[in-house]
Amino acid sequence: MEISFINDEFSENIDEAINFAKKNKLKYIELHKINGKHITELTSSEIFSLSEKISSAGVLVSAIASPFLNWQFDNTQFMINNHPVSSEIDYFNKLMDIADVLGAPYIRIFSYLKQDNLSLTDIGDKLGIYNQLALKRGITLLLEHNTNCNISTINSLHNLLNSYNFSNILPLLDLGETVSSGDDFVVNKLQDLVSNCLYFHVKDYDGELKRYVVLGEGNVDYESILASKWNDKATILSLCPNTGYPEDLQMSLNILQALEE
Repeated sequence: MEISFINDEFSENIDEAINFAKKNKLKYIELHKINGKHITELTSSEIFSLSEKISSAGVLVSAIASPFLNWQFDNTQFMINNHPVSSEIDYFNKLMDIADVLGAPYIRIFSYLKQDNLSLTDIGDKLGIYNQLALKRGITLLLEHNTNCNISTINSLHNLLNSYNFSNILPLLDLGETVSSGDDFVVNKLQDLVSNCLYFHVKDYDGELKRYVVLGEGNVDYESILASKWNDKATILSLCPNTGYPEDLQMSLNILQALEE
């Protein structure tokens, strides 16, 4: 497996995040917020400058942690690169342009906010459109389960991906969020998803303290759940401790590297 991290878990200052990657001999970095702006809010020139800076440091972008479809179904206008975008598909195409410039093979997506109460068919049909658009561009989409969205649990993610044979959408598992939300997932189904998952967001959660903690101090048994993945070089584990302390990223990385050994 390979290890990545979400840049702003260490710093929104990309130079500091790159230095963290180099110090720890990490090949990958996942991009979210840069200097107070989501990556989709950067101008085109800022995106090109960011790409050159990351490339010259010898680091690769593992994924774009985009907010795509983490909004209401009937949204009609969006902003990307500080410019209004007239449609959701236009937004998506521009998002793929950003991924192309940055050399990112993956884009994270969601499943619309839960209050829309969309059916599995509604979601599947809509995602099918983006599956085909991304396939033509050679970009893979990572569908993340999120408590605020229609696909909110391990089971709902499993049901959707079993119902639709997406050629270019893979599960993005966040097991820390699964534990924090009290998701009563079925272990066998989780293992099924783990087998098909090439990208994980890695954080740990202490159910008694009810807060995110350094990896290994919570209730997520990564060593057992990911037993089949340790020697799989196609799998990326992207650290996002979600504690608010950059030093927790370093400690979590140390634990993850120890587990890998």
